[in-house]
Amino acid sequence: MKNNIIIKFEDNRSIEVPYKTKIIDAVKLVQQDVSNILAFNINNEIKSYDYELVTDSNVEFVKLDSEDGYRVYTRTLKMILYMALTSLYSNADAEFITTINKDQYFIIKNMELTEEKINNIKNKMKEIINKDIPIVKRAVTLEEATVLYTASNNTDKLKNIDNKLKSYATIYFCDGMYNYFYGTLAPSTGYINDFNLVKYENGAILTAKNDNLEINTKEKSLYNAYVSFNELYENLGYATASSLNEMILKNKISEVIQTCEAIQQRKMIELVQDIESKKDIKMILIAGPSSSGKTTFAQKLGIQLKISGYNPITISMDNYFKERKDTPIDENGKYNFETVDAMDIDLFNRQMKDLIDGKTIDIPQFDFYEGVKKYKGNYLSLKHNDVLIIEGIHALNPIVTEFTPDSNKYKIYIAPITTLNIDGYTKVSSSDTRLLRRMVRDYTTRGNGVEKTFELWNNVKKGEEEYIFPFVNSVDYIFNSSLAYETNVIKTFAEPLLLQVERTSKYYAQARRLYSFLNNFLPMETTSIPIDSIIREFIGSGCFNR
Repeated sequence: MKNNIIIKFEDNRSIEVPYKTKIIDAVKLVQQDVSNILAFNINNEIKSYDYELVTDSNVEFVKLDSEDGYRVYTRTLKMILYMALTSLYSNADAEFITTINKDQYFIIKNMELTEEKINNIKNKMKEIINKDIPIVKRAVTLEEATVLYTASNNTDKLKNIDNKLKSYATIYFCDGMYNYFYGTLAPSTGYINDFNLVKYENGAILTAKNDNLEINTKEKSLYNAYVSFNELYENLGYATASSLNEMILKNKISEVIQTCEAIQQRKMIELVQDIESKKDIKMILIAGPSSSGKTTFAQKLGIQLKISGYNPITISMDNYFKERKDTPIDENGKYNFETVDAMDIDLFNRQMKDLIDGKTIDIPQFDFYEGVKKYKGNYLSLKHNDVLIIEGIHALNPIVTEFTPDSNKYKIYIAPITTLNIDGYTKVSSSDTRLLRRMVRDYTTRGNGVEKTFELWNNVKKGEEEYIFPFVNSVDYIFNSSLAYETNVIKTFAEPLLLQVERTSKYYAQARRLYSFLNNFLPMETTSIPIDSIIREFIGSGCFNR
């Protein structure tokens, strides 16, 4: 066993400290001010201030400007909210519904949140922050955890499989109160230096920035979709990980599958009926973030449109990329395929206008290997009942379809609006849902390892935030592609992939976080899942093209 540990920092500084030195004590030897350091990335794992060093380590500081830092910050903010609620309204049963643009909407199930109460909570949170109270993580026996969680009306945490399989639970304690948030918290309440709490609808919005928070049209439509589906799944009893796990244990998961698929089918029929009500529709525009299920959705929509007397013709915007030599370059010197400037907008506009004007066009096919468009005599003209289905990341951008009036367009935003929760304070992330979907699909259909998916993900999300989300306010319909049971399905396929990520990889912390998240779910077999289900686009054995 080594008596001393060598620590290397991200700026190439290094020091030697005794075995089992706490990381914060080691860091203070080289940096006096740690007020903006929320946690530490030690050998590609996120650790808290009290972590004891037992091996030579590479250390990076986790700050608010990183994704890991933001997660630590918001978890700590939720802990402070929990403390304020417990102090003021001891029996308050909080439930976070959704996060949009990093703003977190929650309700209190057993209490009306008035402006006065929200101001009281906000002031109490400020008081807790100003006291700079230490937050301590401690492992307790499952028996003690049962007593603690029962006393605090948090027994939902004990129902989770991850806790049931252990003989102990890890809990955060702060000023006599306690809770757990499935990840690292800051060392004290004083590390939260900015937040806001404002009333919205039947609840409130918690945000990590103290600015004038206004919910615009786009956000309202998404919030309303989340709230609507959350209420639906609450009523069905499919709102929590533990409820789905229980259905699996009781061999009733087929009932869940059938119900969730029926909900999507009903929404599809409602969508087609809405399209039918608008008489001048020439094109249906479909956009959504990566791994929303756009490919399967477009094909299922086409079938429903045929039943209604339409002849749907699907056009993928992927065939309208600029030639590789004309593709924009990003700040890292790589081709930027996410930007709208990578699209041959002029050609797309011209050909779509010609189609609507009754002319015949030769649709290109983009050769991604050679990086050029090729014309293979794929001629197309529109007949009386024909309707164009145009699918692509930029389909909602008005410059793509400026050649025709809005009355000719029907715009659809598709995304997994995930309403499942681990407990009241921890929702299943829609972004993580999409990442896991993509990881499984990339591995099976494109031969990409999980690290390749991680490598691409940040740029994919950046493109979505810039080129998709700003146009959601213009859509005619929001389609929820999530299925309550899908995390139990994805677990089976994703866990072996996540285990392939070595400890030396810079993506190890990300893989470990997702693996820990999946520990809250039981795996389920897939034979009962219909072959036309959207989830088949990612796990395979479906009847539609992938």
